[in-house]
Amino acid sequence: MLLLGISVAAVPSQAEQTSPFRTRNLSPLVSIFGIPAWEAPSADERLRAGVTMELANHYRLSQRGDEILALDGETWRTGLWFRLAVAERWTVAAELPFVRQSGGVLDDVIDAWHSAFNLPDGGRNRRAEGELTFLLAEGGAPFYSLRQSTGGLGDLLVSVGRALGPSGGTRLNATVKLPTGDESVLGGSGSTDIAFTLLYAADTSVGRLPAGYFVGIGGMWLGEPDYIRYDARRTSVLGIVGGSLKAWPRTGLKAQIELHGALYDSPLRELGEPGVQLTLGGWREIGRRAIVEFGVNEDLAVSTSPDVVLHVNLSWKIPR
Repeated sequence: MLLLGISVAAVPSQAEQTSPFRTRNLSPLVSIFGIPAWEAPSADERLRAGVTMELANHYRLSQRGDEILALDGETWRTGLWFRLAVAERWTVAAELPFVRQSGGVLDDVIDAWHSAFNLPDGGRNRRAEGELTFLLAEGGAPFYSLRQSTGGLGDLLVSVGRALGPSGGTRLNATVKLPTGDESVLGGSGSTDIAFTLLYAADTSVGRLPAGYFVGIGGMWLGEPDYIRYDARRTSVLGIVGGSLKAWPRTGLKAQIELHGALYDSPLRELGEPGVQLTLGGWREIGRRAIVEFGVNEDLAVSTSPDVVLHVNLSWKIPR
């Protein structure tokens, strides 16, 4: 109700600085669920299509009770997506990702960063660089192991959205994740998830510079994973807050914090606690219709999301 009330006096948001990063938690056992990307479409936009590329580095060794988790490797996620205005306030959208798991290329960079600033490495130096080891066990018996680079399609996400309030500054989205992905490469959960999100976005200014901000809440209903034996929770919460500043004529800076509730009933911190991640970066207009955004993710709630994620999103729009 608070978000709906704020939107009454707001100006319709039509700028890139009011659009959140298209990021998600790419921890391998979290990303199999249908956490949606937060969206704030421009009012003058008929169609937007793009490709989102993300590279996430993982290193976690954990054991609590009879549950064991080892994640050492990298996830490369490439998502093809579009969003279409079908009426004055309605949109439909879809995203189909490709997921690849490998030993990766960021281990040297991360080790150099830790050494340069004398930061703890969490035991990374005890294992060889560039290796892939995803191992899950319960009750003393492994039920999932991946040690060779491989990839496959991820789960398809389909959504319907509607602008609310006189200005259209608040947006309600319903997203369904369909089990189309390859579960053996952690491209999906093998079940259907449903999410509802409510996002408020508005233009503002910092001095003479255009700026914007956004805040959102949401919830998810989770299907039970077929391939992963850890017990999933039935529901979870979602949230986001962030903003952007157009510091130069065609370039802006952006930051956001997004979170989700615990997705598993598990004593493992990586699974049984809420995930919180920070994304810092920016965006640049290319010509009149293309925009590229770039960012780096960090885990604010340590262990619940990847150590480092590199994010690039390139999109094109067709105006109304």
